[in-house]
Amino acid sequence: MMKKLKKFLFEDYHRPSAKLVHAISLLKKLFYNSKTNIFSERVMLLKNPPQNLVFYNSFGRVIILILNFFSIALFNRYFEKGVDLDKNINKKIKQGNDEEPWPEQAIHKFENSETKISDNLIKKIETDYFHSVNSIRDNKKFEDSEWWKNCRKEFKNLFFSEDKINVNSLENFRNNIKTSAEILNDKNFLKNTNSEKINKIKSIFLINLYHKLSEHVSLDILRMASDSHVGKNLCLYYRGQRINQRILRYAYYASQIKENTSLNVENKNIFLDIGGGYGGLSRILKNVYDNSVCVIIELPELCLLSSYFLKKNFPEKKIGTFSDFKNKENIDVKDLSDFDFVVLPQPFMEKFNEETFDIIINTTSLGEMSDIMQDYYLQNIERCCKTYFYSVNRSKKRFEKYNSRGFYDFSFKNRWKVKVYKYTHTYHIEFLGKKTKNN
Repeated sequence: MMKKLKKFLFEDYHRPSAKLVHAISLLKKLFYNSKTNIFSERVMLLKNPPQNLVFYNSFGRVIILILNFFSIALFNRYFEKGVDLDKNINKKIKQGNDEEPWPEQAIHKFENSETKISDNLIKKIETDYFHSVNSIRDNKKFEDSEWWKNCRKEFKNLFFSEDKINVNSLENFRNNIKTSAEILNDKNFLKNTNSEKINKIKSIFLINLYHKLSEHVSLDILRMASDSHVGKNLCLYYRGQRINQRILRYAYYASQIKENTSLNVENKNIFLDIGGGYGGLSRILKNVYDNSVCVIIELPELCLLSSYFLKKNFPEKKIGTFSDFKNKENIDVKDLSDFDFVVLPQPFMEKFNEETFDIIINTTSLGEMSDIMQDYYLQNIERCCKTYFYSVNRSKKRFEKYNSRGFYDFSFKNRWKVKVYKYTHTYHIEFLGKKTKNN
């Protein structure tokens, strides 16, 4: 009798325990967004999907936020399994589980960020920095704002000692450095100087953002988006990924480019990121378009950091810098194709041949430039862009801090066929245009 009862309750096709799981799964479905695949070919037999395949809607995000808050406040641990500050994670998974995708997809797991950079390369980066500073020093077009003059002094004090790179500072350039430059603050509210509980409570908003973006970001890119260990910043370890606000923003940009352009991931596309920072977006793009060349135009300080950051993440890749291009009057596709990454200061923008780049990208920095610099870049963007221009910039002039014009003030000469035009979650105008050939 007991065997029959056990079989009926737990083993039969229409066992009551399966109906209970179905009812619970149906209830949970109210908390999931459309990216969560939950259905059954059999009536009354829904199952719970693995944790890493669940994405929450606005109602679900509120519930998860509340559950995480009380779990951390009372027990100093997250509500979900496998979640923690990444400094507390020591495990290396050897097989699949419900908490993380399998096979592993987070890109930081395929990087050896502990690879030591040779003294010769450090010397090259150091020399390139001083040459880059000299190349803009006497050019009125590239004259610094008072704000950036202060940032430049901060940078020199942070990363140099008697005109020699302080390697220790370079190794820790994203580890709570105090500076006015937002790029070094890393858009991250997790800090080693906070208590662990405070960092955990703050990090639950990253979980919220992750699920919010799942409705707008291609899942293949969202699952791979994971920040590098280079610079020794603090992140949230979630679903096998190192996440922070900046890496999720890069995932959004990369997804928009992949979903709204005809750029083939197998081709050798030439990307240009104007104001590419320390190379975070280029790192993501190289993982999506792994045969492509990623070019960065930046201030000398960020050229130094991006050369270091990209070489640490891609030790086998070839990176071109100031010294590789200093004697070229014109730079064409063939010159760039000899490298995986190219990192150059502002004056090189005018050396690129016409229609060199398959896509030119600028995210937020055009809205932080002087009128002269904006005009300089826009003129050259329209000249050397072959196909696409992707911009995420504030809409109107901002008087405080930067005193610079917004997207509505950009003076376009060419006609651009609009692929994306909207207001973003970062409060910017997002524009992706395709250049016409009959301007």
